[in-house]
Amino acid sequence: RLDIVRSRDMACTASLSFAASLGAPATYRRAVRSRARSRVVRASVEIEPGSDPAPDASPAPAQIVVFGSNGKTGARCVQYAARAGIPVTACTRSGSWSPQNINLTSDERSLVTAAAGDVAKASAAELASTLQGAGACIFAASASPSGGSPQDVDKAGLVAVARACIAANVPRLVIVSSGSVSKPLSPVYVFLNFFGGIMRAKIEGEDAVRSLYFKRDGLDYVVVRPGGLTEDEPRGVRSIELNQGDDKSGRISRADVAAICVEAAVAANGCVGGATFECYWADTAKGLDAVGFSNAMGGTSKDGDYVSGRERRGDAWNEIFVGLTADAPGVPQQGVGPSL
Repeated sequence: RLDIVRSRDMACTASLSFAASLGAPATYRRAVRSRARSRVVRASVEIEPGSDPAPDASPAPAQIVVFGSNGKTGARCVQYAARAGIPVTACTRSGSWSPQNINLTSDERSLVTAAAGDVAKASAAELASTLQGAGACIFAASASPSGGSPQDVDKAGLVAVARACIAANVPRLVIVSSGSVSKPLSPVYVFLNFFGGIMRAKIEGEDAVRSLYFKRDGLDYVVVRPGGLTEDEPRGVRSIELNQGDDKSGRISRADVAAICVEAAVAANGCVGGATFECYWADTAKGLDAVGFSNAMGGTSKDGDYVSGRERRGDAWNEIFVGLTADAPGVPQQGVGPSL
């Protein structure tokens, strides 16, 4: 069932940071925070494994803004949200949304609004304007030959969007990062970081967000660290395992990552704010020392494979998110080791 608590006074969505900079009293800042909470996306979307969410006739939820919407994962975030009946703004560098292999009905397509949102070039005012009134934001942008370097997109672009989310009082920012990103000596990190230092840019972007959101009552972030991404069909929540500690990974389809991101943005699912977690299909799970080779060979998990003790499984989204712990406030997670 989808339901929404919208803001009762959209004229008073001034940013907490702006209020603080003017020396506004704490009572005013608490009022701003309460209004930010009122825009949180409220939904509960129950789906069968491998299926899409089915919208019902309940009132429309608050909008989700997705940056990187023409990318493979971002496009699926837009698709999943629209199929759940959630209005979604698809932000792209060009301002048009025309991904391949993304099918929506006419009613679902009517929930999608394309907008310009180049995270490497847009001004702070432009980003904040795009985010105004949103219940959540998903950052699925990443470096590409035509879109910008890892430092421009995965780090500086993420920081720019995070600042804009705070300025626009967007209750939750969901970030698509990468498994192994905090472990610079792991084989996956070493391999992927050869591509322009992308892993270093991602973890530096993550840590900048942790610093920005320190003591931001009413506003929070969630960092999603997928394993090796595939183009397979989604398997659904029952096939997914979450972990914390960045010491375990596997493979997962982009479609399932999109589902995780949208569901993590949904307040009713109980995903704790300020959380960072890894995600992968449970039957592909391996420790970081073995996961790269296993993914390349299509390997699966066996008895005796690495167990962290922090795994999360569930038959529904509100079950799989239960027990996740928030990051230590403002504490960086970049590991020690050589990095490009």
